[in-house]
Amino acid sequence: MCRASGFRLTALGFLLLTRLALAAPPQPGSTDVQGWLQAVDDARNAFGEAFLKARATQLEQGNPTGSADFDIYVKGRDKALIVFRGGKNDGRKALTVGEKMWLIVPGAQNAVPITANQRLLGGASFGDVARLRFAEDFTAELRPGTEDVGGRSCHVLDLAAKSPNAPFPKVTLWVDAEGPPLPRKLVFVLPSGKPARQVLFTQFKKVQGKTCVSEMEVQDLIGPQTKSVTKIEYLDIKPAQLDDRIFTPDGARALS
Repeated sequence: MCRASGFRLTALGFLLLTRLALAAPPQPGSTDVQGWLQAVDDARNAFGEAFLKARATQLEQGNPTGSADFDIYVKGRDKALIVFRGGKNDGRKALTVGEKMWLIVPGAQNAVPITANQRLLGGASFGDVARLRFAEDFTAELRPGTEDVGGRSCHVLDLAAKSPNAPFPKVTLWVDAEGPPLPRKLVFVLPSGKPARQVLFTQFKKVQGKTCVSEMEVQDLIGPQTKSVTKIEYLDIKPAQLDDRIFTPDGARALS
């Protein structure tokens, strides 16, 4: 549950980054770059509909300064609903449907739209990242050799977005070279060329026979929060059949 008021609401966007579960990855030793990209997409989307429980903990110099628990409802590429559980933000909701995003506050009569400019700020931008499909939306170039990430030897892929409107036109992806091509690290780059955020995938677990991301660490590389790390833990992951009505402002508001 949420124990510290200092935890930033924008952490909700980080939770949209992965859609959990790696299905039928290419075999280790292959150089199927497109297959690696598809495997990373599968790690975020293999469960087309799912209900998840997650905890986000903000760390300063390795010490926790706040945490929050969330319920997450995911349906397809374009629909996600996050519900805060506990603490001062209890019951607040963030709804993403396609290009639209709303903040829903208990007791408020109307959902608050999040503008396109606001979506590029803070954690909200990860609503856009969640919809990315690396195999479809990017071209990839494999760097020679490997690099170490957390003691694992990794292939490094430089990705370039196919769309000129992509929120992050370039991404660097580190993929495990020692076993199945699990994602180990991502760095998202702004149009200016500056690295904006880093994601480390730190733990995985099996869910219904699939290898799932169970923990990751997100860090801003620019701005005032560079010394802060947000650790995301997926406490429970369940495939589910979800009613489309909860992915509307009125339906989301009615969800308890």
